[in-house]
Amino acid sequence: MSQFEITIAHQGWLAGVTPEEDLCSHGGIRLRISGIAITTGAEDYGISESALALLRTLASDRVRGDALAEVMIFHGCGAMLMGGCSLGVDWTTRHVAERVLISDVVRYDGAGGTDAHFFPDAIADLPFGEYASAVIPFARAARALFEGVSKTVKESEFAPGAYSAFWREYDDLLVRYGHGTLIPLAV
Repeated sequence: MSQFEITIAHQGWLAGVTPEEDLCSHGGIRLRISGIAITTGAEDYGISESALALLRTLASDRVRGDALAEVMIFHGCGAMLMGGCSLGVDWTTRHVAERVLISDVVRYDGAGGTDAHFFPDAIADLPFGEYASAVIPFARAARALFEGVSKTVKESEFAPGAYSAFWREYDDLLVRYGHGTLIPLAV
């Protein structure tokens, strides 16, 4: 068993929103760190946003609460493109000598950082390759739902080009660390 396990339990679009209108995927995420269940797959999280946050940790350290992303696992509250929702799961990720250290794990079940559940024993020290071997398949599975779906992006609701920039960064990191090619998404 790996010290860091993350998988998609189920993934889809928000109810009442067409796949063309929903810019983020939502669903259940199973997360275990050092054998401790942080999420079970029953909760609703923003999967595509969480995948980008995880991909970023392949290239950079991240201290819980840093600006790399508001949290690491975003709640599926409909906040688009990694902003505006403090619900979710957060932790610190550090790179030391070809290893990844994970600590300071907390799950926020209430708005504004309330109803915090701390996991002091969810500490992992694993080889970078093992960490990447969990993150890359998660990110590929999150991306697969978007393949073949043309999105209707209302640029007035976001910074111009934000949706395209999201997927450009996502794909760049996925190709760099996943050592593969991708079919471009329709954006």
